Amino acid sequence: MKKILYIFAALLGTAMLAACDDDYNAPVALRSSFSEMYPTAVDVEWEKRHGYAIAEFRIPGEGECEAWYKDEVWAGTKYDMKYNDLPSAVQTAFESEYGAETPVDDVDRLERPNKETIYFIEAEIYVNGYIADIYLDYNADGELLRTAVDIEDYNNIYYYI
Repeated sequence: MKKILYIFAALLGTAMLAACDDDYNAPVALRSSFSEMYPTAVDVEWEKRHGYAIAEFRIPGEGECEAWYKDEVWAGTKYDMKYNDLPSAVQTAFESEYGAETPVDDVDRLERPNKETIYFIEAEIYVNGYIADIYLDYNADGELLRTAVDIEDYNNIYYYI
């Protein structure tokens, strides 16, 4: 019986490690391509997520970044940014819909090869009395491309009792 438990524990541990994509050892060619593209990058860490190789890094004076690669080809880079650095059309669109006083938690910019730049805003709003995180994706013209909402501590029973 102990032997079966040890085998089961070993298989379970192996399965858990296989499911975890963190700590990716990127191939030399990919690391070289990354270094050419981002020569000032520091604190570089590689991981795999959903089939993408991702280099998480910092550019001194600019902040946190993530460069995404699919099959060792650059797919895009996400840069942290400040709300005030957003294009004015994006700020105007956000503020006209949610108000200038809406707390903004995070702002990012996504640059991709041969495609338009996308701006991400994560803010906090109230939905039916609950605090909710809202995720908004805009293009540079301030056009809202996509919205997602995550309501914290939501429990629908309160609606009915």
